[in-house]
Amino acid sequence: MSVLMILSLIWRNGGIIERDNRDGQLELKNHQKIPPEVLKAAEPIFAEIDAYLKSVEGMNATDTTAWKMIVALAGWQRNESISNFLNGDEVALNLFMDYQAKLALNGWKELYEDWRKYENDETEQLKKQIYDRAILHARQNK
Repeated sequence: MSVLMILSLIWRNGGIIERDNRDGQLELKNHQKIPPEVLKAAEPIFAEIDAYLKSVEGMNATDTTAWKMIVALAGWQRNESISNFLNGDEVALNLFMDYQAKLALNGWKELYEDWRKYENDETEQLKKQIYDRAILHARQNK
């Protein structure tokens, strides 16, 4: 199983993965909710999971917003603020659909594959437009 598939299964089953502030190690909360076969599949690729999550932690705000949107719309994690934003801003929703379509044209065909390697200048521009709208939405809805 791929890193994103395992993470999605952990998140969809109620698992919470956090980095311990004391030692920087990953901590899995609600592990009892995760099917044993998922935990077993995660063990041999733990270093890859850790590396992926570190790359997410190092994202800028624009990339983090796009990441949260993909993760929420894929059903891996609930994110009320992303849902409210997309439900309340039809232009942003259309920009996000355009962003995903451009990723697909660039070769992204599998949800469980890291879409970041399919980005280009055009997708970066779309992401920036989405982020700008998200900031505006957040300021208007405080």
